[in-house]
Amino acid sequence: MKQVLKIIIFNIIFFSLIIFASDLIIYKIYANNYYKTHPKIYKINKFKYMPYLPGYILDLKNFFNGENNLYSGRLPDGLQYKNTKPIVLFGCSYAFGQYLNQEQIFSAKLSNILKRPVYNRAISGGSFQHMYMQTLSPIFYEDVPMTDTVIYIMIGDHYRRSLIRYFDILDLHILPHFSQKNNKLHQYNHKNNFLNFIYSLYTIKYFNHINAAKFINNPKNADKLTDLSVLYFKEAKNELEKHWNKKINFYIILYEDWEIPYKEQLTQKLEKEGFIVTSTKDLTNEDLRTEKWQMQDNYHPTEAAWDMLTPKIIERLNLN
Repeated sequence: MKQVLKIIIFNIIFFSLIIFASDLIIYKIYANNYYKTHPKIYKINKFKYMPYLPGYILDLKNFFNGENNLYSGRLPDGLQYKNTKPIVLFGCSYAFGQYLNQEQIFSAKLSNILKRPVYNRAISGGSFQHMYMQTLSPIFYEDVPMTDTVIYIMIGDHYRRSLIRYFDILDLHILPHFSQKNNKLHQYNHKNNFLNFIYSLYTIKYFNHINAAKFINNPKNADKLTDLSVLYFKEAKNELEKHWNKKINFYIILYEDWEIPYKEQLTQKLEKEGFIVTSTKDLTNEDLRTEKWQMQDNYHPTEAAWDMLTPKIIERLNLN
């Protein structure tokens, strides 16, 4: 019995050392490549196992505080137009306006032209689940007034983000995560510390990212992927209409500086469900990846991009 116990303990220690060595190698590879796609103002997280839920999950009330960084959200634009119907905006760092000041971002320009308040609920690094997560929270409805106009700005990477637990392998905070069962979404509570630790292993994060990329790039999964995306939109819309007790106009803008896989399939399914979908390619022939429209060190829209696109979006969606 003692011999068996020794073998078990030896195997556990050996396996743990293998995983640790694998984690360290993966960390160093990704740390060396980090600044090829990130501005130098950001520092690489140290190698450590510290899984935690980010502040916007634990404290959604105070997340949208107007601080211009990766871990906070925008204040509403155009509150001086309080007697007009507001607009609610969802999305990621594009809609948030990463690396731009408040007056330079899409929501501010939209508000200024339409003379309507715009509640920018975009979250940097976010995806469909960040929108849906908010619509499930009573806090959202305390802070955001009833409206009939909701806009979501989508980029191709939102597919990937909906399938992974960490935005980047070097990240320490877990993304909101939902499972799909019987055509319903169920949110993980991440209260199991052991599972949280397993998910935080760099090797596990690496394979999670690899598997997500393989899934997205396989055309055989196009239906599953687009169906999941549409489900997030449907469930979010249902929550909003249920709480506000009214039908809403839900617009989805496909921001195509980079390709959005299975765009036609996704668009057809969304439109069948009553969403109004348009693409930046429907609005302009400009290449949104050029220096004028995209910051070349971080690949986000410039203020000039929003100056050009905002009036076209208003006209295309017939907003007033």
